[in-house]
Amino acid sequence: RYCRKVKKGGRDLAHIDDETRHEVRKDAKKLRYASEFFASLFERKRERRRHKRFISALENLQDQLGALNDLATAPQLLKQLGLADDPDAARLLAEGKREALLEAAVDAHEDLIDMKQFWR
Repeated sequence: RYCRKVKKGGRDLAHIDDETRHEVRKDAKKLRYASEFFASLFERKRERRRHKRFISALENLQDQLGALNDLATAPQLLKQLGLADDPDAARLLAEGKREALLEAAVDAHEDLIDMKQFWR
């Protein structure tokens, strides 16, 4: 179920809003936890290898989506801390960083989707 949600929810990562992207991240996290929980049921070498690659791909996707979420929530946090006008803080929010993170997230999602499911 979570695999379908991550696959479907991440189809257009570069163009969905921050909140929807964060939901994809949470679904990826749940999928990773479930995959790790059931890993011991898959004992064959090929299954273990696939599981390791699957978890690695999920972690990469979570990392990219987490960085995007941090970038999305940073302006409000900086405002609350009274640092919204600080030039050093402004560098944290550079638009080029967002585009690079979006591209990395899209690539991570594609890698996950292309991955063979370890449970099959």
